[in-house]
Amino acid sequence: MRLGTKLTLYLSLIIVLVLSGYGYFHILSRRDILMRKMKIEVRSIGQTLKVSLEKISLPRGMELVQDLIDAVEEDEKIQGVIVFHRSKGLLFKSQSLEEEIEPYLNLIQKAMEENLPQEAFKFYKKTPVFSYAFPLKDRRGQTIGGVSILQNTSFVEREIRRAERDIFITIFILLSGTVVFILLGMRKWISHPISRLMEATRELARGNLDLQMDWRRKDELSQLGQAFNQMAIELKEAQQRIVKEAEKKLELERTLRQSERLATVGQLASGLAHEMGTPLNIISGRIELTRKRTQNGEVQKNLEIIAQQTERITKIIRQLLGYVRKKKGEQARVLVGELLDSTLSFIDYPTMKQDIKIIKDFQKDLPPIYGDRDQLQQVFLNLFLNALQAMPQGGTLRVATSLKQILKEGMENGERSYVEIEVQDSGIGMDKEILENIFTPFFTTKETGSGLGLMVAQGIVQDHEGWIEVESEVGRGSRFKIYLPSWEG
Repeated sequence: MRLGTKLTLYLSLIIVLVLSGYGYFHILSRRDILMRKMKIEVRSIGQTLKVSLEKISLPRGMELVQDLIDAVEEDEKIQGVIVFHRSKGLLFKSQSLEEEIEPYLNLIQKAMEENLPQEAFKFYKKTPVFSYAFPLKDRRGQTIGGVSILQNTSFVEREIRRAERDIFITIFILLSGTVVFILLGMRKWISHPISRLMEATRELARGNLDLQMDWRRKDELSQLGQAFNQMAIELKEAQQRIVKEAEKKLELERTLRQSERLATVGQLASGLAHEMGTPLNIISGRIELTRKRTQNGEVQKNLEIIAQQTERITKIIRQLLGYVRKKKGEQARVLVGELLDSTLSFIDYPTMKQDIKIIKDFQKDLPPIYGDRDQLQQVFLNLFLNALQAMPQGGTLRVATSLKQILKEGMENGERSYVEIEVQDSGIGMDKEILENIFTPFFTTKETGSGLGLMVAQGIVQDHEGWIEVESEVGRGSRFKIYLPSWEG
């Protein structure tokens, strides 16, 4: 049973007891008042009748006595009158009093003996009556008889029952109104706030720590709500501290794993440099020898491309070693547009084969950047090849450049000019899990991938004081944005 219902029942029970007690005592008081009023009326009639009868010489003047009695009996409340004479006996009785008057004659005798009025509640033919008897005296003060007036008390009972009914109706109305008021008050001030607090507690248990209760009241429940709000704030702060500590721990673990992987990359790069150095030298020598022995232009062109790519393989190995050993490449002014055009020419054949449309959107008069041309070309080529692999059924590759004024966190000299290189494809896209790991060493979604391309690209961009931003949605492609500081020299 709800607390509000219990309180309503308890308060209603108390109110019922209080109102019942009030009604009971009110009825007793009303009965007492009615009885007193009735006695006063009967005594007044008796006193009037006494004075009148004592002026008449009994037993003479019976006609006058009859007239007096008839006048008294006109009152519907009067059951009857009995007149008794000491020497003559019963002189008069009302016609309504046919029999069973002996008790009332005895009451007259008692009044005559004690010389005092007598009162008694009796029944006449099962009708409740109030009998008032008083002595009569002659002119010398001698008691000569007495009179008994019988008053019907049923009207008193009717008045009492009417009063009981009125009191019952009043109590019922008061009780109903009070119970409704208490019930509504309990719901508004107790049940509803407690229900809100319980629901808020359940939400808090589900992890909703941003929940705050707004109670513009000044009572204990409002204080409880404020304590709940404070608890939610403290829990959220504790959760944030735990999350930050967990993130720090994960970052440390990630850094440790990356350090271990970089050590592996270093060993791998050293082995590659040692093992591939000789074959690459032999290939370079054979290229030079073949150049000298042939005059075919097409062959010369192909040999030139092979020589360039062989040299590029050698540089990539050196760059990988440089990345692991944190060595910067050669720094010079680089025109981004020209470098992008040159790099895009490397993928002419695969783009034609895969039916991929290339859109160039280069800003004119773009300032140069300061960096290593070969390293930056490696970054761009890596992004282009990844885009082609994401569009096996064809699509659109958009390459754009622009100049941005960016205020980077931790920068002391205000905004700085950055060249933005945007590479956007319409390929298969990436989900959240892949996005979070694309720069992790050895993480790859390709069957033949090494998981080093984007890691090396990010390292090169960071060495050039820039950064890479990635946006992607499954089924709608990916967008890589590279930011490199413009040359201000």
